Amino acid sequence: MMRRALALVLACTAALPIHLFAQRVDVKLTTLQSVTAPMPFSNPSLGLKGTIRPLPGDRFELVVIALGKEPIVSEVRHFVLISDSGIRYEPVAVGGSPDLILPLDCVPLGLEVGQILPSDAILALKRVSTTSVTIDAGSGVTVAFVYELPQAAGLRSFRLPDGRELALAL
Repeated sequence: MMRRALALVLACTAALPIHLFAQRVDVKLTTLQSVTAPMPFSNPSLGLKGTIRPLPGDRFELVVIALGKEPIVSEVRHFVLISDSGIRYEPVAVGGSPDLILPLDCVPLGLEVGQILPSDAILALKRVSTTSVTIDAGSGVTVAFVYELPQAAGLRSFRLPDGRELALAL
C-alpha cells in the first residue's frame, strides 16, 4: 500500500511540469519592435540598475503580449521567437512592459522577483535553477519579452508554451 502511495506521489510530481508546459495561454500580440539601442532596466528591490546592449551585429526584438482572462505559470524559455529560417531564440529579459524589463541573468537563484503593474496585477519571475526561470503573471497582464538576434534575421512566429505559434506579419 505504501509503495502505491509513493508511486502515485511520484507520478503526480513528474506530471506537474508537463501540465505547466501544456497550459493553454490566451494571449494577444500587441507590439513587435526591433531595437538596436541599449535598453535601460532597474529593480529597486534588488538594488539593480543598468543597461542591456545587443552585441555588435545583433538587435533586440521586443515582443509584448497581453494575457486574457487566465493567468499563466510557465518556464520563460517556452516563449520562443522563431526566425524565418527556423532558428529559435529564447528571451534575454522579461518585464511587465518595455520600460519594466529585467535581464533574466539578474534574477537570483531561489528568489522570486515581482512587479506590481499599473493595473494592480502582479508579474513574478523566479529562478529555480541556473538555467530555468519561471514566470507567473496574473490575468490581463501585459508581458514584454526581449530577444537578441542578428540584425539581418527575419521573423516568422512567436511560439507560446502550449505549442501554438502566432504568425508575425511585418
